[in-house]
Formats: sequence, structure tokens, C-alpha cells
Amino acid sequence: MKLLYRIQASCRRTRRLTASCCVALLILSLPVHAKADSAAASEFTIKAAIIFKIAKFVSWPEQAFSGLSEPLTVCVKEGAPIAAALSTLSGKSIHGRVFTVKNYSESLLIPSDCQILLVNSVRSERQTALLDTISSQPILTIGDNDQFIDQSSIIGLEIKQNRVQFVINVAASESAGLDISAQLLQLAKITDNRQGT
Repeated sequence: MKLLYRIQASCRRTRRLTASCCVALLILSLPVHAKADSAAASEFTIKAAIIFKIAKFVSWPEQAFSGLSEPLTVCVKEGAPIAAALSTLSGKSIHGRVFTVKNYSESLLIPSDCQILLVNSVRSERQTALLDTISSQPILTIGDNDQFIDQSSIIGLEIKQNRVQFVINVAASESAGLDISAQLLQLAKITDNRQGT
């Protein structure tokens, strides 16, 4: 409820928030239900929706794309449970670009056209190596394990008190050349150093 109150207060306080921003903020307050069979599906559906909405409040530099018609691509490890939920969002538009999903393998060979990289299902040692290979590139890195922000990545999604919350590493986003909207930053837990908090 605390997060929901913050969201409502932010919407009232900032008259310039667009309808899509308020929708994004409300999604962040959605509960993750703990039913045995549907808990995982519900969690991944909610996280996929949050990732999609977060992308609307991030600006990439021109060099992140090969051209005006290149899609906005999220790359996810092969077999990751969230992949199916993300795929249902393929074809939608963000910043005038088509949202697409691509897979990568344990080989650490990330597709060259990734603008968003999910590392939520990569083992810790692999995760560190993976992040090292793309440091300072204009790629929004998102993960959902406890060590994610500590490894100089940008956004960590986590579940606390049956709610999905997120942490943003501002220094890492700046190093990657990404601009994250202040409207989104005011609702996140913020860390501003390369090692996290």
C-alpha cells in the first residue's frame, strides 16, 4: 500500500504526468498473487508489463540504432520464463519503434541490436561476465536478483511484500548514455554509484 500511496501522490503532485505515465505507475503497484499454479505466470506477466512501460521513460542515443526504422529490441536468455510474457507485447510501439524480443544464449554473444538486456535468469558468475562485455554501451540492463544492482547494472526489479518494486542505478545509466525520465526516477529506489547500495 505504501508504494500505491506514493504513486497516487506523485500523480496528484505532478500535473504534467501523461495518462501513459499514470498507467505505468499504477502497474508498479499491481500485486503478485501467490496462487500455486498461477504465481509464476502472474509474476512474469506483471514484470513484462513493467519492463515495457519502463522503456517508454528511457531515451536512447542515436548510435543505439542503425536507423530510424530499427525496432526497439529486448534481449532475453533462451528459455527464460519471462520470454513468453514479453513476446505478447511484440509489435507494440515505443518512441515510434516496434517493440521486439530476441533470445541470447549462455555463450555471452549478445545480439548487436539489443537496446534492453534482461539477465534475470543468468547465473551470477555468467551475469558479471555478461555485464562486463556491454559496459558503457547504450543498453538498458534489467535484472531481478539481489546482486544485480551491485554489479553496476541499471535497473533491478524485485518483489517485496507481494509488490514489484525497482531500483535504478543512475551512474550506470549515465555511463551507458541513457536518459531516464525524472517522472520514473521519483518512484524508484535510487543508487548513484557503480557499486550499488
